[in-house]
Amino acid sequence: MKRIAVPLAVIAASTVIALLAFELLLRAIGYSAPVWREPHPQLGWSLRPGVEGWNTGENRAYVKINDAGWRDRPHAVEKPAGVYRVAVLGDSYSEAMHVALEDTYWSRLEGFLRDCLSRPVEVLNFSAAGYGTAQQYVALQSVALRYKPDLVLLQFTNGNDVRNNSRALEPEKERPFFTLQGDELRLDASFASDPQFLARQTAGSEVVRRLTDYSRTLQMVRTVSQAGLVSRAHATRSDEIEAGLDLAPLAPPATPQWQEAWRVTERLIEEVDTLARKNGAPLALMMVPYAIQVHPDPAVRESVRQKLGVEDLFYPERRLEAFGKARGIPVVALAPGMQKVSQAETRYLHGFDKSRPGLGHWNEQGHRVAAEITAQQLCNGLAKPRLSPPG
Repeated sequence: MKRIAVPLAVIAASTVIALLAFELLLRAIGYSAPVWREPHPQLGWSLRPGVEGWNTGENRAYVKINDAGWRDRPHAVEKPAGVYRVAVLGDSYSEAMHVALEDTYWSRLEGFLRDCLSRPVEVLNFSAAGYGTAQQYVALQSVALRYKPDLVLLQFTNGNDVRNNSRALEPEKERPFFTLQGDELRLDASFASDPQFLARQTAGSEVVRRLTDYSRTLQMVRTVSQAGLVSRAHATRSDEIEAGLDLAPLAPPATPQWQEAWRVTERLIEEVDTLARKNGAPLALMMVPYAIQVHPDPAVRESVRQKLGVEDLFYPERRLEAFGKARGIPVVALAPGMQKVSQAETRYLHGFDKSRPGLGHWNEQGHRVAAEITAQQLCNGLAKPRLSPPG
């Protein structure tokens, strides 16, 4: 027994030393992959309150989640007197972990609207990566309305929100879905009783998340273990269309599943509008383009259009602008304006130096241009009558 005990002790000690050395190495090179998310019984997932650290995906940016569980500054629930509040409902483009908080479009929008309205403005961000319109509706209903917004800005991503809203099309099922019965939406929250989902809500799972907050080694193990799942769920469809986005929304829906997905999406937008109006906060819809829609080179855009076999690259804009006009919902279609800026400045608005330029999420310039266009349209006629405070 003694002969065995000594080697085992040596092996154990060597393993501990190696793990400590690896941990120090990861810290020295700046590796960081905090556990940003946790399961949520209504939304499917949410950001973890108080977590902070470096996000090192497409770009390196320091991120801090506020105590309410959103990527934003702290905000009191009670609205200060005289303040105009905007509630942003969005996905990864609004979560915006790829840029500093002050560079996000919604942070910049606060200053633009302050100048426009000549009064204090707070823009509150209720967004998380992967959210579709269904989750954004639930977030408005369950959280955002408590903050008494004066305007709701619903961020819509052309490339994946329609699929996100369809149980048939969306591979990530641990989220609320809505189905249509006639013209009525019916909530399907069956994910909340799934055994795998419930397992991630246990005290043991939370202990693991908390331990991972302090260990770069555990963070790397978790990242590597999830890499295969992410790559399969969000495979690139085309060299010109970024991973995680669909080609189908660039053309009229060709299958019953996509037709139904569009119907559900538009009904959800209507429900967001109805709920917001009932609570004194009109809705504006802001459409996030595909990167190819705003590529600075028109020859590249035309080549991709021909390769995809579509009439043009603006079907989602035409469809939702007509939808919004028919229902009195202002639509901020960013693609035309962003395309004009990127072409004039010969500048990519998507992607970062460390990732593939021109693909991925907005960089700092993309957020700046999105904020400028959104503010201009909200302040100069598109939604100006609706921007006035109720009463």
